[in-house]
This record gives sequence, structure tokens and C-alpha cells, in this order.
Amino acid sequence: MEALTPASPDSLPPLGELIADEPFWRFGTGTAAEGAAHLRVWLTAGPGPARLAVVTQTGTGVPVTESTGQIRADLARRYGPAVVLLEHHLAPETGQGAETLDLVRVGADGSPHWLRIWPTPEQNPRHAGLELWMAVHGHQVVDKPASWFGRGEDRRG
Repeated sequence: MEALTPASPDSLPPLGELIADEPFWRFGTGTAAEGAAHLRVWLTAGPGPARLAVVTQTGTGVPVTESTGQIRADLARRYGPAVVLLEHHLAPETGQGAETLDLVRVGADGSPHWLRIWPTPEQNPRHAGLELWMAVHGHQVVDKPASWFGRGEDRRG
């Protein structure tokens, strides 16, 4: 997969209270199939979108990435239209690839676009801002201790 453009730190609101934590959330796929993921939703603590939702791919089944449009629609019905959606993929057990966190945007034509939040290359101008957001909120979002997001260290696997 090609490298994703890093997200803007300005697109990521500060987190407030956790209002939903569903380890076995079922989502529609637009077909007869159903997907399952870990869903967590926070109120946001500041101006802008009122909710931040993180959908973590769990196990096998319909991939979250293939159902982004339906997931956004499900979340909008449940939490209102002002939801920032993050897609979280755990590192594969095979050791091939890394854990990732992406911001999902929907284009004017309804197609999803992914922007990388974490990890991002250190040489990218957005890296410092994204690393700061992850240092403050990442431990909640990806279920890791805050110290896991230290500068200049390789944190894969």
C-alpha cells in the first residue's frame, strides 16, 4: 500500500469523556454480510465536531476499510453528523506491517480518503503536531501507555 499523506493536527480535536466502548460492535457493509470492530466514541473538548469515533479492525471478516461509507452513516445516525472518524489497524500477528491510525475524510463525491495520523515520518512537517496529539490522546485511542509515543523511537510490534 502506498504511503498516506499525514493528517493535519488541526483536524484532530482534544478528547473529552468516553461515551461508548463496544469491543464487539457490529457494522453494516451495504451487503448481506456484517462486520465486527471495536468501537470507541468520545465527546470532544473544544470547538468543532462534537464526537470522535475510533473503529479498530478486529480479527477476520469484512474489513473496516471496505465499509467506511456504511460505518460513517451508522455513526451519523447514532451520534449525529459531527463525528470525526479514525480507523485503527492493529499490527498483523505475522509481523508484516505496522499498527496504524488514520483519519477518514469523505470527499464531495462520497468517496473515502485516508490521512495518516500515526505513525508519520519524522521529516514530515506535520509530524511534530501529530506526535504531540498522540502523546496527549493516543494512549486512549490505541490503548497504549502515553510513554509509548516517545520521540525518535521505533515502536513497532
